[in-house]
Formats: sequence, C-alpha cells, structure tokens
Amino acid sequence: MTNSARLTEIDGHVAIVTGAAGGIGRATALRLADAGASVVLVDLVAESLDTVADEVTALGSRAVTLVGDVTDDELAPAAVKLALDTFHRLDILVNNAGMGSEQVPTWQIDPAVWRRDLEVNLTSQFVMARAAVPVMIEAGYGRIINVASAAGMEGHAMAGGYAAAKAGVVAMTKTMGKELAKHGVIVNAIAPALINSRMLHEPWFTDEVRNALLSRIPMGRVGEPEEVAELIAYLASPAVTFTTGHVFDLSGGRATY
Repeated sequence: MTNSARLTEIDGHVAIVTGAAGGIGRATALRLADAGASVVLVDLVAESLDTVADEVTALGSRAVTLVGDVTDDELAPAAVKLALDTFHRLDILVNNAGMGSEQVPTWQIDPAVWRRDLEVNLTSQFVMARAAVPVMIEAGYGRIINVASAAGMEGHAMAGGYAAAKAGVVAMTKTMGKELAKHGVIVNAIAPALINSRMLHEPWFTDEVRNALLSRIPMGRVGEPEEVAELIAYLASPAVTFTTGHVFDLSGGRATY
C-alpha cells in the first residue's frame, strides 16, 4: 500500500490488535501502521510477534509487543497500560484473537474444550473491551472492532463451541454499540467466512472440512487476511460516524441476509 492510498484519518492514532502474530491480526496491524497508526501487538507467539513489529517499523510506524494469553484477565489492563505509557492514547481496539477446535457434534464436546472456546473466542474480547472502554469514554472517542464469524451468524455443525462463542461476540457487539452510542465510541463486528489464516493449518482442519466450507462460498475461494484488514481499517477510522453495533460480512457471498 502506497502513502497516497493511506487512510489518513487514523494517522497518529493508537491501536491494540490481539492475535497479531499472523493471519488477520498481522494483516490488520500492517494496514493500520501503513495508515500511520502506532500499534500494540498482542499474541502468544513471541518470535512471530517480533517479526510483525519489525514489519510495522519498516512502514514508518511504531509498535510495541505484549506476549500473553488473552484468557489471562491481567493481559487486557496490561495492554491498555502499555498503550498509554508508550503512546499516551488509545483510539482503536481490534479484538481478533481466536481459535477453532476439533470437529465433533455439540453433545460430544468435552466441557473443558467448550469452556476454552468461550474463553478464547468470546470472554477475551469482553475483557479487552472492559479495559479499553473507560479510556475511550474519557477521551470521547474510540473504535472497537470485534472479529466474529459467519459461524456465529448461521451456526456451524460440528463446531458448536466456536459458533456459540462467535454468536456471543455478535450479541455483545450489538449491546455495546447501544451502550456507547452517546460516548463517541463506535463498536462494530466483522463476520468472516473461510480466511487464509493459522486456523486452516490446524490438525482438525481436514480437506473434507475445507471443501465443505468452500462449497458454501459463491466466489469459490478462500478469503485473504489483507481483504479482512481493509474493512477493519475502515471501521477503525473516524469516517465511520453513524454505524454502530453492526456486523459486517466477509464471506464471498455466502451470507446474503
């Protein structure tokens, strides 16, 4: 992306991006950095996180990293504190960290796996927002983008915990959008379908699973992280002023509701 194509509206803003070491998170961090934002990169994978930080720096923006598990309640306030201590503001939160799990019928899911699905894919987003929102309210400005999933909009056979968690992200986004509507803080979600991310390389993501998901996408292909990042960058900008609590589709035509 060239400087002439920058989203200049977020030049100088500060973003926290979770799950930033790869896939959608990395692409988003780089897109925001290319638009002039400084980025707090949060992930479990330290080495990959350092690589993304170097890529951000190469774009002429600033980055700091925070290694940790998003299910740790202490990580969210630490991320916000890092943003304020380093960059003295917080404008954008991208709740992207997530995980899939083994494909089994809902009634056969191990309760521990179910709880982990909810903790990683839903509760972590709540905890991050809980830490960031007071700062944004005080500033009278903020943009929160929650990564949901087409699975949370439609349900997803053989992935009940994941679908339930992402449906929770949708409901939480709609609720927070209403609650923060008069505070200058806009909250939206995106609902990707099949995206070329780390999840596609998990052991449970077999050719059968891939082909079944591809068959539901009219465009007939996997989406790329950069395509997702482009929409996130727009939603992170001041250009979005009268849309909040909404879920934006990224499914190659799968979702037409």
